[in-house]
Amino acid sequence: MNNSMNYVKQIKNAKRGGYTPTIAKDINRHKVQKAIQLINEWRRLANELKPQMQMEMALTLEECAQDLDQILRSK
Repeated sequence: MNNSMNYVKQIKNAKRGGYTPTIAKDINRHKVQKAIQLINEWRRLANELKPQMQMEMALTLEECAQDLDQILRSK
């Protein structure tokens, strides 16, 4: 009940300021902001993990190359 009263007050104050809120508009804006925050967090994590990932990928590629070399030499 308290949330609905707050929402009514927010709409009333918004109308005074010339802004006409719509539920869909507010929800979509919130979803977009959440998505942008997640993307920024993923980018930050990717930048932190990049050196480690490059090292692991290089080791994996080296292991694959060695396995392929062994298979080709055995035939």
